[in-house]
Amino acid sequence: MTGSLAWLNPAKKPVPWISGILVLLGFLLPVREGHPSWWAILLTGLGTFGPGLLRELGWLKDKDEFQLQAARRAGYHAFLAAGLVAFLWIAFVRSGDRQLKNPQELATFFAALLWFTWMLSSLATYWGARKMAFRVLTLYGAAWLLFNILSHWKQPLALFMQCLLTAPFFGGAWLSRRWPRSTGILLLGASGFFLIFIGRLHHQRGFPLVVTALTLLLFVGPLVASGLALLPRSRAGEEAPEA
Repeated sequence: MTGSLAWLNPAKKPVPWISGILVLLGFLLPVREGHPSWWAILLTGLGTFGPGLLRELGWLKDKDEFQLQAARRAGYHAFLAAGLVAFLWIAFVRSGDRQLKNPQELATFFAALLWFTWMLSSLATYWGARKMAFRVLTLYGAAWLLFNILSHWKQPLALFMQCLLTAPFFGGAWLSRRWPRSTGILLLGASGFFLIFIGRLHHQRGFPLVVTALTLLLFVGPLVASGLALLPRSRAGEEAPEA
């Protein structure tokens, strides 16, 4: 097995396989009253954070210095994102008479934010900005397209309108390989538009604030991350030979 496919071999890369199985079990185990059981959530947490904790304690040494540095850099980015959003959230709640319908779901939102930021930062380090943006936009575009098809397949007009929302993902993925910097600016502009559009739509329909925040994270988040990754790039700059 070649080096590029070594991660497919559980014998060579057991830690990702074990942690991945734990996370997968956490998502697939039966739910109660529409919510996963506490031990399913615990399995997901152990699979997600367990290997990193063992590495920091020195009990697990499966990564080289570059991989550790990339993981710690991604962790710092997750800290910055979660910290900034936490202060923005506090300021928003205290700026008026605002009540959270499901305040216990805040933990779910911030756990998702931490994991989401860490994952995208890690992928940008390993793949580079352009590959990360192309693959992330394609993956999330396909996921949202499938979700919309399954949700509205009996309503052709609603299905068509919902599928149009995936255009920034697939369009951005295609453009990112040709005009990275311009695409980054367009993605950030689209992010601002959808931030306002989805926020107002959820407010008009009375969605809980946490549900709106999670939707924005999963829909606007990939657009923002890809836009920021592409913004300092240019095709000429990347292809220019070193001096």
